Amino acid sequence: MPLVLQSYDIAGLSPRAGLEFWHDIVCRSFVPLECAPQQSGFRGAVTRLALDSFSVSTVRSSAQSVSRTRRLIGSSEGTHYLLSLGVSGRGQVLQDGREAVVLPGNFALYHSSRPYTLRFDRDFEQIIFMLPSEALNARFGHAEHLTATLIDTSNPLAALTRHFLTGLMATTRSMPDMLVSKLTAQAAELVATMLIATGTRSGAPTSHRMAMGLQIRNAIETRLRDPDLGRRALAEQFRISTRYLDDLFADEGLGVAEYVMKRRLEWARGALSDPSRDRYQIGEIARMSGFVSQAHFSRVFSAAYGCAPRAYRNSRQERLALPE
Repeated sequence: MPLVLQSYDIAGLSPRAGLEFWHDIVCRSFVPLECAPQQSGFRGAVTRLALDSFSVSTVRSSAQSVSRTRRLIGSSEGTHYLLSLGVSGRGQVLQDGREAVVLPGNFALYHSSRPYTLRFDRDFEQIIFMLPSEALNARFGHAEHLTATLIDTSNPLAALTRHFLTGLMATTRSMPDMLVSKLTAQAAELVATMLIATGTRSGAPTSHRMAMGLQIRNAIETRLRDPDLGRRALAEQFRISTRYLDDLFADEGLGVAEYVMKRRLEWARGALSDPSRDRYQIGEIARMSGFVSQAHFSRVFSAAYGCAPRAYRNSRQERLALPE
Protein backbone atom coordinates (compact mmCIF):
# COMPACT_ATOMS: atom_id res chain seq x y z
CA MET A 1 0.00 0.00 0.00
CA PRO A 2 2.36 2.72 -1.18
CA LEU A 3 2.16 6.34 -0.14
CA VAL A 4 2.69 8.43 -3.29
CA LEU A 5 2.81 12.23 -3.54
CA GLN A 6 1.98 13.71 -6.96
CA SER A 7 1.94 17.39 -7.96
CA TYR A 8 0.47 18.87 -11.14
CA ASP A 9 0.32 22.50 -12.30
CA ILE A 10 -0.71 24.03 -15.63
CA ALA A 11 1.49 27.11 -15.09
CA GLY A 12 3.63 27.91 -18.14
CA LEU A 13 1.41 26.10 -20.65
CA SER A 14 -0.47 27.77 -23.48
CA PRO A 15 -4.20 28.37 -22.75
CA ARG A 16 -5.31 25.45 -24.92
CA ALA A 17 -2.66 23.03 -23.68
CA GLY A 18 -3.30 24.14 -20.11
CA LEU A 19 -7.02 23.40 -20.30
CA GLU A 20 -6.38 19.99 -21.88
CA PHE A 21 -3.82 19.14 -19.21
CA TRP A 22 -6.17 20.38 -16.46
CA HIS A 23 -8.91 18.04 -17.63
CA ASP A 24 -6.43 15.17 -17.61
CA ILE A 25 -5.19 16.13 -14.12
CA VAL A 26 -8.70 16.23 -12.64
CA CYS A 27 -9.78 12.92 -14.19
CA ARG A 28 -6.54 11.22 -13.16
CA SER A 29 -6.71 12.54 -9.59
CA PHE A 30 -10.39 11.83 -8.92
CA VAL A 31 -12.97 10.31 -11.30
CA PRO A 32 -13.83 11.09 -14.94
CA LEU A 33 -15.33 14.59 -15.02
CA GLU A 34 -16.17 17.42 -17.40
CA CYS A 35 -14.43 20.72 -16.60
CA ALA A 36 -15.61 24.14 -17.79
CA PRO A 37 -13.39 27.12 -16.83
CA GLN A 38 -15.38 30.30 -16.22
CA GLN A 39 -12.76 32.90 -17.17
CA SER A 40 -9.73 33.53 -19.36
CA GLY A 41 -6.28 33.20 -17.88
CA PHE A 42 -7.31 30.00 -16.13
CA ARG A 43 -4.92 28.64 -13.47
CA GLY A 44 -5.00 25.29 -11.69
CA ALA A 45 -2.84 22.98 -9.59
CA VAL A 46 -3.41 19.70 -7.74
CA THR A 47 -1.25 18.07 -5.09
CA ARG A 48 -2.40 14.51 -4.44
CA LEU A 49 -1.31 12.09 -1.73
CA ALA A 50 -2.26 8.56 -2.77
CA LEU A 51 -2.71 6.04 0.05
CA ASP A 52 -3.54 2.76 -1.68
CA SER A 53 -7.23 3.05 -2.69
CA PHE A 54 -7.66 6.29 -0.69
CA SER A 55 -6.35 9.75 -1.51
CA VAL A 56 -6.24 13.25 -0.07
CA SER A 57 -5.68 16.16 -2.47
CA THR A 58 -5.30 19.91 -2.41
CA VAL A 59 -6.91 21.68 -5.37
CA ARG A 60 -6.17 25.33 -6.20
CA SER A 61 -7.93 26.79 -9.20
CA SER A 62 -9.61 29.72 -10.90
CA ALA A 63 -13.39 29.84 -11.30
CA GLN A 64 -14.80 26.74 -13.00
CA SER A 65 -17.65 24.27 -13.13
CA VAL A 66 -17.04 20.51 -12.82
CA SER A 67 -19.67 17.89 -13.69
CA ARG A 68 -20.00 14.16 -13.21
CA THR A 69 -22.44 13.05 -15.94
CA ARG A 70 -24.35 9.81 -16.43
CA ARG A 71 -22.23 9.03 -19.47
CA LEU A 72 -19.04 9.32 -17.44
CA ILE A 73 -20.51 7.26 -14.60
CA GLY A 74 -21.28 4.44 -17.02
CA SER A 75 -17.65 4.26 -18.13
CA SER A 76 -16.17 4.10 -14.61
CA GLU A 77 -15.17 1.17 -12.44
CA GLY A 78 -15.71 1.21 -8.68
CA THR A 79 -17.44 3.90 -6.66
CA HIS A 80 -16.15 6.43 -4.17
CA TYR A 81 -17.26 9.02 -1.67
CA LEU A 82 -15.55 12.40 -1.93
CA LEU A 83 -15.44 14.84 0.99
CA SER A 84 -14.58 18.45 0.18
CA LEU A 85 -13.11 20.78 2.81
CA GLY A 86 -13.11 24.49 2.01
CA VAL A 87 -9.76 26.25 2.57
CA SER A 88 -10.36 29.50 0.69
CA GLY A 89 -12.92 30.88 -1.73
CA ARG A 90 -16.42 29.50 -2.19
CA GLY A 91 -17.76 26.33 -3.79
CA GLN A 92 -21.14 24.72 -4.41
CA VAL A 93 -21.88 21.00 -4.36
CA LEU A 94 -25.08 19.90 -6.12
CA GLN A 95 -26.25 16.28 -5.94
CA ASP A 96 -29.48 14.36 -5.32
CA GLY A 97 -31.59 17.53 -5.50
CA ARG A 98 -29.62 19.27 -2.75
CA GLU A 99 -27.06 22.06 -2.70
CA ALA A 100 -24.33 22.85 -0.18
CA VAL A 101 -22.24 26.03 -0.22
CA VAL A 102 -18.73 25.21 0.99
CA LEU A 103 -16.89 28.07 2.67
CA PRO A 104 -13.54 27.84 4.51
CA GLY A 105 -13.75 25.30 7.34
CA ASN A 106 -16.91 23.63 6.00
CA PHE A 107 -17.37 20.19 4.43
CA ALA A 108 -19.67 18.61 1.87
CA LEU A 109 -19.95 14.97 0.78
CA TYR A 110 -20.75 13.61 -2.69
CA HIS A 111 -20.73 10.20 -4.38
CA SER A 112 -19.30 9.12 -7.72
CA SER A 113 -22.13 6.72 -8.65
CA ARG A 114 -24.64 9.53 -9.33
CA PRO A 115 -24.43 12.82 -11.24
CA TYR A 116 -23.09 15.83 -9.39
CA THR A 117 -21.88 19.33 -10.17
CA LEU A 118 -19.25 21.44 -8.42
CA ARG A 119 -19.33 25.18 -9.07
CA PHE A 120 -16.70 27.75 -8.14
CA ASP A 121 -17.37 31.42 -8.93
CA ARG A 122 -13.91 32.69 -7.90
CA ASP A 123 -10.41 31.49 -7.09
CA PHE A 124 -10.57 28.73 -4.49
CA GLU A 125 -8.64 26.10 -2.58
CA GLN A 126 -10.10 22.85 -1.24
CA ILE A 127 -8.82 19.65 0.32
CA ILE A 128 -10.63 16.58 -1.04
CA PHE A 129 -10.59 13.23 0.74
CA MET A 130 -11.58 10.35 -1.55
CA LEU A 131 -12.33 6.89 -0.20
CA PRO A 132 -13.88 3.70 -1.58
CA SER A 133 -17.62 3.37 -0.95
CA GLU A 134 -17.21 0.15 1.00
CA ALA A 135 -14.76 1.79 3.43
CA LEU A 136 -17.42 4.27 4.56
CA ASN A 137 -20.40 1.91 4.19
CA ALA A 138 -18.79 -0.58 6.59
CA ARG A 139 -18.49 2.10 9.28
CA PHE A 140 -21.53 4.24 8.63
CA GLY A 141 -23.93 2.49 6.30
CA HIS A 142 -25.03 4.17 3.11
CA ALA A 143 -24.74 7.97 3.28
CA GLU A 144 -26.82 9.00 0.26
CA HIS A 145 -29.08 11.14 2.47
CA LEU A 146 -26.08 13.27 3.46
CA THR A 147 -24.71 14.11 0.01
CA ALA A 148 -24.63 17.86 -0.76
CA THR A 149 -25.45 18.55 2.90
CA LEU A 150 -23.41 21.27 4.59
CA ILE A 151 -21.20 20.12 7.48
CA ASP A 152 -20.12 23.31 9.22
CA THR A 153 -18.30 24.26 12.41
CA SER A 154 -21.37 23.50 14.53
CA ASN A 155 -20.51 19.80 14.04
CA PRO A 156 -18.39 18.78 17.06
CA LEU A 157 -16.11 16.64 14.85
CA ALA A 158 -15.60 19.16 12.04
CA ALA A 159 -12.53 20.85 13.52
CA LEU A 160 -10.86 17.54 14.40
CA THR A 161 -11.51 16.16 10.90
CA ARG A 162 -10.17 19.36 9.34
CA HIS A 163 -6.95 19.18 11.39
CA PHE A 164 -6.52 15.47 10.59
CA LEU A 165 -6.93 15.90 6.82
CA THR A 166 -4.76 19.02 6.76
CA GLY A 167 -2.04 17.18 8.66
CA LEU A 168 -2.39 14.16 6.39
CA MET A 169 -2.01 16.38 3.33
CA ALA A 170 1.26 17.70 4.80
CA THR A 171 2.72 14.17 5.07
CA THR A 172 5.82 13.86 2.89
CA ARG A 173 7.84 11.08 4.51
CA SER A 174 7.43 7.48 3.37
CA MET A 175 6.05 4.94 5.83
CA PRO A 176 5.53 1.17 6.01
CA ASP A 177 2.47 -0.32 4.34
CA MET A 178 1.12 -1.31 7.76
CA LEU A 179 1.06 2.32 8.88
CA VAL A 180 -0.59 3.48 5.64
CA SER A 181 -3.33 0.91 6.17
CA LYS A 182 -3.90 2.01 9.77
CA LEU A 183 -3.86 5.68 8.76
CA THR A 184 -6.54 5.23 6.10
CA ALA A 185 -8.69 3.22 8.51
CA GLN A 186 -8.41 6.00 11.10
CA ALA A 187 -9.33 8.62 8.49
CA ALA A 188 -12.40 6.61 7.43
CA GLU A 189 -13.43 6.16 11.08
CA LEU A 190 -13.11 9.88 11.74
CA VAL A 191 -15.16 10.84 8.68
CA ALA A 192 -17.84 8.29 9.62
CA THR A 193 -17.97 9.69 13.16
CA MET A 194 -18.36 13.23 11.82
CA LEU A 195 -21.22 12.04 9.60
CA ILE A 196 -22.85 10.33 12.58
CA ALA A 197 -22.79 13.66 14.40
CA THR A 198 -24.27 15.34 11.32
CA GLY A 199 -27.09 12.80 11.05
CA THR A 200 -28.05 12.89 14.71
CA ARG A 201 -28.21 16.71 14.63
CA SER A 202 -30.27 16.87 11.45
CA GLY A 203 -33.62 16.05 13.01
CA ALA A 204 -34.54 14.08 9.90
CA PRO A 205 -37.23 11.38 10.19
CA THR A 206 -34.60 8.75 9.41
CA SER A 207 -32.31 9.78 12.28
CA HIS A 208 -33.55 7.07 14.67
CA ARG A 209 -33.25 4.38 12.02
CA MET A 210 -29.78 5.61 11.06
CA ALA A 211 -28.65 5.77 14.69
CA MET A 212 -29.89 2.23 15.30
CA GLY A 213 -28.08 0.96 12.23
CA LEU A 214 -24.86 2.63 13.35
CA GLN A 215 -25.14 1.22 16.86
CA ILE A 216 -25.59 -2.27 15.46
CA ARG A 217 -22.60 -1.93 13.13
CA ASN A 218 -20.49 -0.73 16.05
CA ALA A 219 -21.68 -3.71 18.09
CA ILE A 220 -20.64 -6.04 15.27
CA GLU A 221 -17.15 -4.49 15.21
CA THR A 222 -16.88 -4.86 18.99
CA ARG A 223 -18.08 -8.48 18.99
CA LEU A 224 -16.41 -9.80 15.83
CA ARG A 225 -14.38 -12.39 17.75
CA ASP A 226 -17.50 -13.67 19.56
CA PRO A 227 -18.45 -16.93 17.77
CA ASP A 228 -22.04 -16.55 19.04
CA LEU A 229 -22.48 -13.25 17.22
CA GLY A 230 -25.30 -13.62 14.73
CA ARG A 231 -28.67 -12.40 13.59
CA ARG A 232 -30.63 -13.58 16.62
CA ALA A 233 -27.99 -12.44 19.13
CA LEU A 234 -27.97 -8.93 17.65
CA ALA A 235 -31.76 -8.72 17.64
CA GLU A 236 -31.84 -9.75 21.31
CA GLN A 237 -29.06 -7.30 22.24
CA PHE A 238 -30.96 -4.36 20.76
CA ARG A 239 -34.44 -5.66 21.66
CA ILE A 240 -35.70 -5.52 18.09
CA SER A 241 -37.24 -8.15 15.85
CA THR A 242 -35.08 -10.08 13.42
CA ARG A 243 -37.31 -8.71 10.64
CA TYR A 244 -36.48 -5.11 11.60
CA LEU A 245 -32.80 -6.05 11.87
CA ASP A 246 -32.91 -7.44 8.33
CA ASP A 247 -34.59 -4.25 7.16
CA LEU A 248 -31.80 -2.11 8.64
CA PHE A 249 -29.30 -4.01 6.49
CA ALA A 250 -31.40 -4.09 3.33
CA ASP A 251 -29.38 -1.27 1.74
CA GLU A 252 -26.17 -3.29 2.11
CA GLY A 253 -27.32 -5.87 -0.41
CA LEU A 254 -26.23 -8.46 2.18
CA GLY A 255 -28.04 -10.28 4.94
CA VAL A 256 -26.87 -9.74 8.51
CA ALA A 257 -24.98 -13.05 8.60
CA GLU A 258 -23.27 -12.26 5.29
CA TYR A 259 -22.31 -8.81 6.57
CA VAL A 260 -20.80 -10.29 9.74
CA MET A 261 -18.87 -12.85 7.67
CA LYS A 262 -17.60 -10.11 5.34
CA ARG A 263 -16.32 -8.01 8.26
CA ARG A 264 -14.68 -11.06 9.90
CA LEU A 265 -12.86 -11.90 6.69
CA GLU A 266 -11.78 -8.29 6.19
CA TRP A 267 -10.45 -8.17 9.75
CA ALA A 268 -8.58 -11.44 9.24
CA ARG A 269 -7.08 -10.24 5.96
CA GLY A 270 -5.90 -7.07 7.71
CA ALA A 271 -4.36 -9.12 10.51
CA LEU A 272 -2.55 -11.37 8.03
CA SER A 273 -1.24 -8.26 6.26
CA ASP A 274 0.05 -6.75 9.51
CA PRO A 275 3.69 -7.66 10.34
CA SER A 276 3.05 -6.86 14.00
CA ARG A 277 0.67 -9.86 14.13
CA ASP A 278 3.08 -12.39 12.61
CA ARG A 279 3.57 -13.90 16.06
CA TYR A 280 0.04 -15.29 15.88
CA GLN A 281 -0.60 -18.67 14.27
CA ILE A 282 -3.27 -19.01 11.57
CA GLY A 283 -5.55 -20.77 14.05
CA GLU A 284 -5.20 -17.86 16.47
CA ILE A 285 -6.08 -15.36 13.72
CA ALA A 286 -9.12 -17.51 12.95
CA ARG A 287 -10.30 -17.41 16.58
CA MET A 288 -9.57 -13.68 16.86
CA SER A 289 -11.81 -13.21 13.81
CA GLY A 290 -14.66 -15.14 15.41
CA PHE A 291 -14.22 -18.50 13.66
CA VAL A 292 -14.53 -21.63 15.78
CA SER A 293 -12.89 -23.87 13.19
CA GLN A 294 -9.59 -23.14 11.44
CA ALA A 295 -10.64 -25.42 8.59
CA HIS A 296 -13.85 -23.42 8.07
CA PHE A 297 -11.88 -20.18 8.24
CA SER A 298 -9.40 -21.39 5.62
CA ARG A 299 -12.22 -22.54 3.36
CA VAL A 300 -14.19 -19.27 3.37
CA PHE A 301 -11.02 -17.13 3.24
CA SER A 302 -9.82 -19.03 0.16
CA ALA A 303 -13.22 -18.62 -1.48
CA ALA A 304 -13.21 -14.86 -0.81
CA TYR A 305 -9.60 -14.01 -1.69
CA GLY A 306 -8.42 -16.78 -3.99
CA CYS A 307 -5.74 -18.23 -1.72
CA ALA A 308 -5.42 -19.86 1.68
CA PRO A 309 -4.65 -17.67 4.73
CA ARG A 310 -1.11 -19.04 5.08
CA ALA A 311 -0.35 -18.42 1.41
CA TYR A 312 -1.74 -14.90 1.73
CA ARG A 313 0.55 -14.15 4.67
CA ASN A 314 3.57 -15.79 2.99
CA SER A 315 3.11 -13.76 -0.19
CA ARG A 316 3.18 -10.55 1.85
CA GLN A 317 6.30 -11.65 3.71
CA GLU A 318 8.01 -12.59 0.42
CA ARG A 319 7.23 -9.17 -1.07
CA LEU A 320 8.77 -7.43 1.95
CA ALA A 321 11.89 -9.61 1.68
CA LEU A 322 12.57 -8.58 -1.94
CA PRO A 323 15.52 -6.17 -2.40
CA GLU A 324 14.68 -2.59 -3.31
